[in-house]
Amino acid sequence: MRLMSLVLVLVVAAPAFAQKDELFGSGKPVVYREETMDRRFAKSKVAKMLKEGSPEQGCVQLMGALFIALAEIGPNLHKRDENFLLDPNLQAAIQNQVTTPNFPAMAYLLSMVRRVLIDKRLPDEWFETAKAINTVVKIIDLGKLKWMNEGITFVDSSAFTIPLLKNRYFTEVVGANSAVTTDVAGSFRDAYLDRDVAWGGATLIDAGSNAPKKKKGKKYNPVEFGELLAVLEWLPPDPRKTQIDFYGDDSKKPPPPVRILAKLAPKQYTDLEKVFRGQRMLVRGRFWEMNRDVTQVEVRDAMLFEDRDWYGAMLADPNVIATCPAAINELTGIGPQQPGGFKH
Repeated sequence: MRLMSLVLVLVVAAPAFAQKDELFGSGKPVVYREETMDRRFAKSKVAKMLKEGSPEQGCVQLMGALFIALAEIGPNLHKRDENFLLDPNLQAAIQNQVTTPNFPAMAYLLSMVRRVLIDKRLPDEWFETAKAINTVVKIIDLGKLKWMNEGITFVDSSAFTIPLLKNRYFTEVVGANSAVTTDVAGSFRDAYLDRDVAWGGATLIDAGSNAPKKKKGKKYNPVEFGELLAVLEWLPPDPRKTQIDFYGDDSKKPPPPVRILAKLAPKQYTDLEKVFRGQRMLVRGRFWEMNRDVTQVEVRDAMLFEDRDWYGAMLADPNVIATCPAAINELTGIGPQQPGGFKH
């Protein structure tokens, strides 16, 4: 079978994606077909448990951890290739807390991702199981799973981040020398705008409707509700924190934030009334416009998802996981563990 790869979320854009073709690939989604490992997974005890659930504590912890990771992977699924993103802290939690000598948790997570990609949606039974066990687990992002259950769509490239956008703009446009006779700004817009993106790490400033205030005594009319807008800011890393200032120069200013104006889609999978100002969010939508110094961007038909900080996450106890009857290796057998296709 063709092996998918796990790519860790990087804070800084990788310079390897310097060219548009490398960044976005062909622009057509990969076609996923069921293969031998997928059929093994479908017959496994884990697959049965995901459909039917289990009251056992170890199994609840196992399912909860896998659903947590799957939900975080979903919004970043992309057209570019078969790789997918998982926060490095969350990956470490899966490897250290859910993996046992008899249970390769990452291999099962990979199989779950492939099932979603093959079906182009999260199975209904999985979603019902996730809802049921979240009364115990508490931290599964059911909004992301609900979105996946209704049918997944892909961003153009999970590597197309705000840091990479800024880097490419200042390299290709601002850094263009005088010998360049083409319209570099126009070429840049043609290459990078009008793309489906998933940008995390943004802080919510505010969200609401741009409709005029309802007059007293007037009945609510959904047609007059207006457009839902959200304003967020993404803060670039401050280089002063990694530089020693021998002269006490306070004149240097931190890099300016990037303001994201998100015109929200009518249907949201996060309860916006429960989101607070200053909360870290992921914006998923169509990158539509930007200003000249990349300090303001516009995303249309946007959805907001919570972008959690998984540093120090406690998902499960491996000793408890080992008590689950499904926590056995039915994918690669009892022989030496085979390569899982995960790259770092």
